[in-house]
Amino acid sequence: MSEKGNEFGLLYGGRNYDIFATLLGFGHSYYEKAAGELPLEKGMKVLDLGCGTASLDIEIEKKAEHTCKVYGIDLSDTQLKYAHSKTKGMEEEISFYKGTMDELPFKNDAFDIVVTSVAFCETDEEVRRGSIKETSRVLRNGGYFVLIDCARPRMALTSVMLLPFFMLKTNEDNWNNTYVEICKNNGLVLDKEADLKSYIRCQLFKKE
Repeated sequence: MSEKGNEFGLLYGGRNYDIFATLLGFGHSYYEKAAGELPLEKGMKVLDLGCGTASLDIEIEKKAEHTCKVYGIDLSDTQLKYAHSKTKGMEEEISFYKGTMDELPFKNDAFDIVVTSVAFCETDEEVRRGSIKETSRVLRNGGYFVLIDCARPRMALTSVMLLPFFMLKTNEDNWNNTYVEICKNNGLVLDKEADLKSYIRCQLFKKE
């Protein structure tokens, strides 16, 4: 764990990360459902904060019929190396950058959609707030920030089974859903909200 977030070393990163994620309910069907929440249109530019092994990025391209340009950023060398191996042949569609989500190497108004999936819970409060500020900067007016993160769980068997996971991943922001206020203070207004799982919330914020 670096001061900016979880770097997922050799034991928990790469191929092993995908295996563990699937066991925790974050397999293909999860990423397919998550991509389905994005208001994608052909030709859009999409940025994935904390892209990990690029599972979501691949599903985004499938949904967009391989017409979008996806940029993934992550601080983990292990995750990015495996992401490259999973996206061979898709280099024109998906590009990766090593870096932190609160210091984005992109110009203002560069993206139509910025998304992050269960990555904020791997960072601290300062990084989360910096990331939202940076998201607002790189989003064009009318663009969307899709924030997917752990949430206060609804009563369900899977929530009870994954209680240890919640204890490690919860923080004041996702537990109390302070993201609505933080985003609003950065010009991002809540447009839509849905539950991907009993413990995973998906929120769409529009830049106005």
